[in-house]
Amino acid sequence: MVISQEELTKLCKYLYFKFFDYKDIILSKIDIKVSDSVYIDADLNYYGIDTKVCAKADLRIKDNLIINIEGNVKYGFINFSINKILKEMLRDYQDIKVTDHEVIVLNDFLKNIELKNEYVCIELK
Repeated sequence: MVISQEELTKLCKYLYFKFFDYKDIILSKIDIKVSDSVYIDADLNYYGIDTKVCAKADLRIKDNLIINIEGNVKYGFINFSINKILKEMLRDYQDIKVTDHEVIVLNDFLKNIELKNEYVCIELK
């Protein structure tokens, strides 16, 4: 399966509206670029405060899907580590574990994942 960076952006918008579209959290822009890593740049209005998310993610399969992520969330004038935010937001999901440097997602379906020329290439088991 091959997913372009445009399709990945659409998927993220869909997931945002499915999971995070609360009344006072508005996603105004998301831009995803795929090269050697996945680069994410998003603008939100979080309860009236302009919020900017910038992150770089590297993906790999080692039994589970492992996402090495680094970046920050700028909430007004305060900067937070994206990992600390993800750890708080995803703590109730038992299939997802967030450490200080990576997100680990239990995997039953993916055999391999690669980033190639603006595409995410996924091989299923």
